[in-house]
Amino acid sequence: MTKQLFIVHPGTGSILNLSDKLYLVDSSKIPGFPADFEEYIIDNAEDIGYRLDNFNMTNLFFGGAE
Repeated sequence: MTKQLFIVHPGTGSILNLSDKLYLVDSSKIPGFPADFEEYIIDNAEDIGYRLDNFNMTNLFFGGAE
C-alpha cells in the first residue's frame, strides 16, 4: 500500500490530501505586496511555490521509507 499523507489544521477542521496539488509559497518570492495578495499566490503558486506531494514529503520526513 502506498503511503498517503495529509496536512491537518485542527482549528478549522481542514484536511488537505497531499495527492492534491498543494504548494508551499515563500513570501520573499512575491514581488512587493500586491493588493490582491491571496489571489496572486493562488494564480502563481506553480511558479513561486514548492510542490508538496506524497513523494517529496515522504522523502523529507521519512527518508524515502514507505
